[in-house]
Amino acid sequence: MTETVAVRGAVPSRRRRVVRAVTLAVCGLVLGAPSAIADGTAGEQPMHTATVDELIEQLRDDPVLVQPSMGMGDSELAHDVLSEAAADADLPMYVVLAEMPGELAATEQPAEQAAVLFRDELGEGIYHVAFLGAGSYTGAWGAPDDFDLRQAYTELRAAEENGPGEYPRSSALFEAAVMVRAAAAPGEDLPSSVVDDYVSEPWAFVPDPPTSMADAEATRWVATLATGIGVLVAGLIITVGVVRAKPLRARKGDAARPAYEAVPEGIERRAKKHLADARRRLDELSGDELATPTGEKVSSAIDAAERVLDTGDDLDAVGAYVLALTADREVDRVSRPELRTYQPCFINPMHGEAEDAVRVGGSSIDAPVCSACGRRQGAFLSVRRGLRGWVPYVETSTVWARTGYGALVGDLAEQVLADRSVRR
Repeated sequence: MTETVAVRGAVPSRRRRVVRAVTLAVCGLVLGAPSAIADGTAGEQPMHTATVDELIEQLRDDPVLVQPSMGMGDSELAHDVLSEAAADADLPMYVVLAEMPGELAATEQPAEQAAVLFRDELGEGIYHVAFLGAGSYTGAWGAPDDFDLRQAYTELRAAEENGPGEYPRSSALFEAAVMVRAAAAPGEDLPSSVVDDYVSEPWAFVPDPPTSMADAEATRWVATLATGIGVLVAGLIITVGVVRAKPLRARKGDAARPAYEAVPEGIERRAKKHLADARRRLDELSGDELATPTGEKVSSAIDAAERVLDTGDDLDAVGAYVLALTADREVDRVSRPELRTYQPCFINPMHGEAEDAVRVGGSSIDAPVCSACGRRQGAFLSVRRGLRGWVPYVETSTVWARTGYGALVGDLAEQVLADRSVRR
């Protein structure tokens, strides 16, 4: 397998076109199509958005589909890059970077839903789907046992941590190229030279918008409400918005407080203890109780906790701890369904259960927090990230940031399992 990607062979004129077009592409990638509503251009004739069936028919003709809004200014170049990345795959490989079909707009995890629909019509293979403003999904059907994309995720996180700008974000094209290249050679190490080549390209990162991140997120939130994209997006808006929060203000007479809260020592040991208790209580449930939706939630939470417990990552250890508490609460709810599901403090899940809701700085809706943070917002749970120093967990590219450790969603275990299923 060669380690040079198609973009290296692109002629200089094409590179110049990419650079000139990036600025225009940012508007589509950062604000998304719904921003036209917020900007008062809703009266214009809307662009046709392909249906799922239309996307399937296009994939029958060409397994790589890149619509202009996702091509970073040059969808032809994007197509070439992805086709080269998939060239040596043993399994059929399908890549879709597109506007979201209207019939999926109200569904949870639309990229995953689309991948399943594509697979039903096109057969086994590896599918990478990313919709504008709605995230991505990589799934494999008929893949070998050594199919593993964990290194690809590691490379993407490292690239974002060292990327350009104040808030470096990988473009959908960059993510797709890395994921497809890794999926084409399951079980093999992803050459760092390949990722370095991608990183050096002008299409690898979404440039910082000319306006502040908070303003951009506010605009996107208004547009999202107008088009009803869904509850999960609200969680994402909080996650991105809070990292722009103003520094915490100490009340008069208070001692100076740190701008971060580190993951407590021994959290993995605490997680294991709570998880063992939850397993023991699960074993005590009857067969009928296990078959109930609540019983199934206990099993899912324990399964998800086991997936992330021994990774050596501090945020994963906190996640295992929260999932163990979630499982324990669901056991209680088997016999006492009136109890509410466990929901941790969004600011720091180690604070315990959410008892209040506050308007977190930089966001447009309230977030569930513990009683202490309800009285006075504390510092975010944070981890060290090399030269960047302490980074709030909500600023990381993790399932924990997307879900607020379950504070923002009601299906934390399912989202963790889905996240890890493409990293095996």
